[in-house]
Amino acid sequence: MHPRFRVIETTGLEDGSKRYRVVDLVEGGSASKHGVFNVRTEAEAVCSLLNAEHFRQSGVGRTSLSI
Repeated sequence: MHPRFRVIETTGLEDGSKRYRVVDLVEGGSASKHGVFNVRTEAEAVCSLLNAEHFRQSGVGRTSLSI
């Protein structure tokens, strides 16, 4: 299964500064929904949390035991 969230790098038109955003590859929407970060490691941390949360909520990786 591929990760649902990914970090993208954007460049400001005014000053050329790099910013990082977490995008939802399934639902789309605003690339700023989960925040705009100046440091990639911060964006990656949020991305990892969102992917882990989605993984748990979707039930992927869960097993059901029949008795």
